[in-house]
Amino acid sequence: MAGSVHPQGVSAVNGRWVWKEVASKNQPQTQFTVVIYREGEVVRGSYSVDQFINGEWQGEDGNQTPFVGRVTSRKVQIEFDPSAIVPGYQRNVTYKPPADGRKPSVAVLIFKGGTLLWRLVQGNPIDGVPDKLVLHRDSHSKRGP
Repeated sequence: MAGSVHPQGVSAVNGRWVWKEVASKNQPQTQFTVVIYREGEVVRGSYSVDQFINGEWQGEDGNQTPFVGRVTSRKVQIEFDPSAIVPGYQRNVTYKPPADGRKPSVAVLIFKGGTLLWRLVQGNPIDGVPDKLVLHRDSHSKRGP
């Protein structure tokens, strides 16, 4: 997957990004949302997986999974534990590596043409989310977090 992330592109990853499964009438649609905050060469944030039917959210309090990562010259690499789900939409959730000997999952993110390419490269997948997908900036959020 060729692509180049230069300083301007890397700072552009800040914010809220969304991927949605193709909607079918009366069928569940998965939405994967990633919120990224960049501080120097470090990125932090969380992701959530939600279900919708006919545009109606099927959750109650929601959930989120925190991650941490690092910006390199060409990409952003994050690590997360897909089984470390934090209930509700709490502020300032912090990533903690798995304590039971499991290795964290790792994804690579590349900012390209106004989209964010996500590719799982190591570890357990996220339930209901493809290993490779294209995230788009959430049209309801501002440019920054």
